Amino acid sequence: MRIIITNAVDELCAAFERQGYNPTPIIDIGVLIASADGKVDEREREMLLDVFQTLLGTSLTAEVVDNLVTASLEVIEAAGAESRARLVGAILRDIGAVEAGVRVALGLAYASHGLTGDERAVVDRIATAGGLAAKRVAELVAEVGKHADADPVSVRQSISPGRTPDA
Repeated sequence: MRIIITNAVDELCAAFERQGYNPTPIIDIGVLIASADGKVDEREREMLLDVFQTLLGTSLTAEVVDNLVTASLEVIEAAGAESRARLVGAILRDIGAVEAGVRVALGLAYASHGLTGDERAVVDRIATAGGLAAKRVAELVAEVGKHADADPVSVRQSISPGRTPDA
């Protein structure tokens, strides 16, 4: 699992850099998944801190991450989660990284509390907007889920290097 998510993160970052995009959609992917149930709890905020540090290649303070999460939540609230998910999917399509974005979203979902129906709906919106066929989305869900079921600690560590689930 670690390899799947790490490769997806690397691919996503490279695509954003190659196309000259700001990494804001990466933040939105994390926040859309974390807030799919209507709130972002402390555990999810900690996970987002680790993910953002990894994706952006920097150490971010909890305050900065809270500001990023808050700003993303405000944009999502103003634009609507469905609208923002469609925009993220369109950007991922534009940079040729829809599958990588879906893998990262699924990794985040499984690392938190497992893939919920609300999170799956967000993944489906992003994938659909990105032009990814429903059959391929189902394959990615099965692929990531299989690895998550086999080794949930590895899922969490693959997107949160240096952390354990209880950290």
